[in-house]
Amino acid sequence: MARYNIKSKDLASELDISANAMSALRKAKTMPRIDGLALNLMCNALNELAEDLEAPITPGDLLDYSIDPKNPPDADKVFSLIKRKRARRKNLLKEQENDAAHESKLTPERKGVA
Repeated sequence: MARYNIKSKDLASELDISANAMSALRKAKTMPRIDGLALNLMCNALNELAEDLEAPITPGDLLDYSIDPKNPPDADKVFSLIKRKRARRKNLLKEQENDAAHESKLTPERKGVA
């Protein structure tokens, strides 16, 4: 934004979000979840507002990568959360299947009864 003289409030206005939401997005310590449509809208807005633009701003221009320690302290938490969510989902599906099977045994079909 600084490179192309884009102000936060102008970008927030262009994206129709609050200045606080834009500030939170810019200062996020972790990568926020942004879907493809939001990313496309953001690049379009940046390209619209940019001054002295030599080439279009792309999603790759919005990302910055720096090498972190090989085993950051929070890495195990991130992946264990994913595993726990998957296990919870799997257990829930099994419970639903068991409940459905149990109900089908309790309610025998009645044929020919009006």
